Amino acid sequence: MRPLAGRGCSMLPADSPFPARWWGPGLEAVGLGDVRPDRGTYGCSEFARLPPLPFALSGDFAWLAAVPPQRPNIGKKYAKDTAEGIKLLRASAQSLGVRLPEPFTKFIEAPSLHKRVRSATDCYLDLCPEPIRSPRGGGWLVHFLADSQGCLFWYLYLTADGSDHAVVSAPDYYSTPLEWSGDDESDDEGSEEEGDPKAIAFCAESFEAFLCRYWLENEIQFAQSPVKMPMSEAARQSIERAARQYVEHYRRQQ
Repeated sequence: MRPLAGRGCSMLPADSPFPARWWGPGLEAVGLGDVRPDRGTYGCSEFARLPPLPFALSGDFAWLAAVPPQRPNIGKKYAKDTAEGIKLLRASAQSLGVRLPEPFTKFIEAPSLHKRVRSATDCYLDLCPEPIRSPRGGGWLVHFLADSQGCLFWYLYLTADGSDHAVVSAPDYYSTPLEWSGDDESDDEGSEEEGDPKAIAFCAESFEAFLCRYWLENEIQFAQSPVKMPMSEAARQSIERAARQYVEHYRRQQ
């Protein structure tokens, strides 16, 4: 059984209007070439075969708070925009009668947590200032994370009334005019471009579950680098223990 995400609900894959798939990095470097081969920047994996998360998720991100700040991290690039964007997003969601999950707003409003998440593919927080209608499922999408090369984008998916949520990913960028208002050259081009709704994939039952898996898989990637980030021995052992559990679960499937 997958851990629930504390306050903010969690959506089962069977209840999602999207196919369940996990787009993530290959894990061949830790001996998982059979189940997570390297297919370029990201590969598509079976959601049902993902290992259970080795941390209790209660909405407070205690598992992440124990990690020291990292450089670089996903929050640095648009730190000021994120701080302003969450204010606009809160106001927009309220006017639409859509409830944002507490773990999501807690994380977005905490730069100290952003600094503890790093990306092996140089992803960054890129918060949309308003929910947009999902082209599938009848709910709402809130873009919050982008790949640096535009290979993949991640969205908070909210049911029509905001009573439930999940995280989805897509190769297409679903934007809003507010995001393009400061870029005269991209305004019309970016906001009018249509994506393929069938390519949207359910990738996590809650925001905290997504962030935990995303963070852990990236830490597994960084652990293969000869350059190690300074951190306490307790923090390092905690990450190594979690990574070992995660990798061992996959190895049992080989």
